[in-house]
Amino acid sequence: MRMFRQFGWLLLSAAAVVALVATPQAQATHLPGFGHDNTVAAGDGTGTICNVDDGCLIAENNTGGTNAIAVKGVHTSTVGAGAGVYGQTNSGDAFAAGVQGLVTSSTPSGLSAGVFGANNGTSLGVIGVRGRAGTGTAIIGSSLNAMGVVGSAPTGGTGVFGGSDGGSDVGYGVQGETSSPAADAAGVYGHIQSGAANAAGVRGYNASFPCCGMGVAGFHAGQGIGVYGEAPSGFAVSGFSPNNWSGYFQGAVRVVGTLTKSAGAFRIDHPLDPAHRYLQHSFVESPEMKNVYDGNVLTNGQGFAPVKLPAYFQALNKDFRYQLTIVGTRGWQARVVREIANNRFTIQTDLPGVKVSWQVTGIRKDPYANAHRIQVVVPKEGAAAGKYVHPELYGKPLTKSVVVLPGMDPKTRAKFTKAAALSRQR
Repeated sequence: MRMFRQFGWLLLSAAAVVALVATPQAQATHLPGFGHDNTVAAGDGTGTICNVDDGCLIAENNTGGTNAIAVKGVHTSTVGAGAGVYGQTNSGDAFAAGVQGLVTSSTPSGLSAGVFGANNGTSLGVIGVRGRAGTGTAIIGSSLNAMGVVGSAPTGGTGVFGGSDGGSDVGYGVQGETSSPAADAAGVYGHIQSGAANAAGVRGYNASFPCCGMGVAGFHAGQGIGVYGEAPSGFAVSGFSPNNWSGYFQGAVRVVGTLTKSAGAFRIDHPLDPAHRYLQHSFVESPEMKNVYDGNVLTNGQGFAPVKLPAYFQALNKDFRYQLTIVGTRGWQARVVREIANNRFTIQTDLPGVKVSWQVTGIRKDPYANAHRIQVVVPKEGAAAGKYVHPELYGKPLTKSVVVLPGMDPKTRAKFTKAAALSRQR
């Protein structure tokens, strides 16, 4: 272990070291100045050189006190980027380390650590442990049966912060991986126990204003799920955008459950001007879970026409209703002479060979519809009382919404703006 002259660092403090032993194999020279302060001129560091596969310098402290320290390095200047302890290795082998810390006990107490970093500063941006790498990984944490990296900020701040200054290259501020095939295994796990507004187990934020970066992204290489949310009594996934889409899906969307909305429409490229305009149609709404069937039929020589419905029609529907319209100049009257039975009904006209346009509706009676019948008028109760689905349409602030999502409250937007500024500072 070489003490570098260009830094002028004092490695060992006599007050902190109870015993210093140079291993016999090393045949090292004792450091000068033990037992009293030793002032070293700039550029004249002290040290020893050894060339054996063993400890070059060993400092041992057998005291069990809280402040018992085997090696203590102090950089006393209030300025500069000097280090209290500096470690370096020129080895290119795997697991080579500039500084290594080890807890040898097989049953250590909680919060024991091989390496511990603390920063007593109270200003924003101070760091307890910092890692830096050129093109590799700044900090790696691994554990056989527990957590690889744990960060804690008891009085506020950030428990673990990862940053990447990769420029145009792909870089990750924090990367988490696991090879575990067990259920609920996670590359990155975030946990919080808080009901405060906007509190989150995992939070992602993108401070860039132009389109189209992402705050949080999830990808799956196969047939799994890119992003999944679960909340037994809340919103599994929620989105809010006052000026654009709250949710955007490129591809088919499936809802296994009831879809509740304020309005609905389809939007396609306009058939007559597809490059410059959209064509939109609204959905057909009903206070009942209604199905609509229609078609055209021509009555025979006796003026009758049977209409065959899908084989599932009566299994799915009840409370049938009919509409008939004569098409053309023949005939003036059309009626249903046999109502629906065996998934068919019969039309009769006053003249033969008459074209009839028909429509039949039915109300769903399948098990899901029976279990989730629509309540037409729903009172607003609890936290929703006195609030609005669209408060801005009634001249009310967004805080009067029945659901206030992140970004709807001006105070929350101010917090996001502050977070963006802090992110740019980092």
